Amino acid sequence: MAHEFRILGISGSLRAASLNSLFLRAMALVSPDSVQFEIYSHLGAIPLFNPDHEQLGHPAVAHWQSALAQADLVLLASPEYAHGVTGVMKNALDWIVGSGEFVDKPLAFPNISVRAKLAQSQLAETLQIMGCRLIETCSPCATLAAPYVLSEADERTLVDHPDIGPRLKALWRNIELSLSSGRQ
Repeated sequence: MAHEFRILGISGSLRAASLNSLFLRAMALVSPDSVQFEIYSHLGAIPLFNPDHEQLGHPAVAHWQSALAQADLVLLASPEYAHGVTGVMKNALDWIVGSGEFVDKPLAFPNISVRAKLAQSQLAETLQIMGCRLIETCSPCATLAAPYVLSEADERTLVDHPDIGPRLKALWRNIELSLSSGRQ
């Protein structure tokens, strides 16, 4: 079956052992055939935002904008650092405020950490102002009883976990349903 939808996964962390990146890698393992899922791994290459440089055409910024523009939906998993949005995530978003790649873009925005409340709400507000369409059914929140990641696990362990694996697959079903209904 040909891919019907392009989904861009974004982790708001550059950390090699990031639980948000782990979540996205697990999602990649169970992505359905109807989806072309790419995890964007170039946030660290985007220069610090400077409005004076917006028109200079930096290649890393152009790559970021192009990846977003081509996506049918963005799956964003981002941690909380010091009670706020990560610098790398905020910087990447600052570069697209004026160019508008998030305007009317469907967004799946799961909160995979039971402790990340402030950054999640801050980031949700920023994304709403930028014009994206938050898909509630594709934006679950982890609880102690229903985690989406385990710190000692790898992506295969998450997929095979009797509670987490089915939740990952259910999230994909919700994403597919959301995208399918949006094309009618």
